Amino acid sequence: MLKQIFIPLAALAITASTASAFVGTDMLDKLNITLTDTEQSALEQAHEIRETAHAEAKQVLEDAGITDERMAEIHDAMREAHKAEHEAVKAAVEANDFAAFKTATANSPMADKIDTEAEFAKLVEAHNLRKASDIDGARAIMEELGLKGPGMGGKGMGGHRGGDRPTEDN
Repeated sequence: MLKQIFIPLAALAITASTASAFVGTDMLDKLNITLTDTEQSALEQAHEIRETAHAEAKQVLEDAGITDERMAEIHDAMREAHKAEHEAVKAAVEANDFAAFKTATANSPMADKIDTEAEFAKLVEAHNLRKASDIDGARAIMEELGLKGPGMGGKGMGGHRGGDRPTEDN
């Protein structure tokens, strides 16, 4: 239940802050970027929507007695839960344990992407290639599995940022 509430709020904050960063004309001048009138209008509209949604969301939380401190607690708890899930997935992959992987990924998007032992074997292969510094080979398998983005370029199976830099812990 917490994930269902927190994830949309976090997504709203991230998306909205990205849009609002471009709305001010002073900022646009500094960026040396040209936007069409349609793009500028869309950014301004997104900014207005964000401001309204932010105010409404904040009011809902305040009405429920959820303070900034409580949101920080929730955020920290979510981060810890995600970290534990990540570690469980990583341990399952490293142990080549499909059953443990299924348990660790239950109710996550990964469960829909890797749902057969054959796909799991490919994931293990990609992980091993990555550990052996064959980033291109690992990336090809991950893309074949439909695992692009954070799993390869962000903080993913290898436990580090920037899929091109293996570390000691993976």
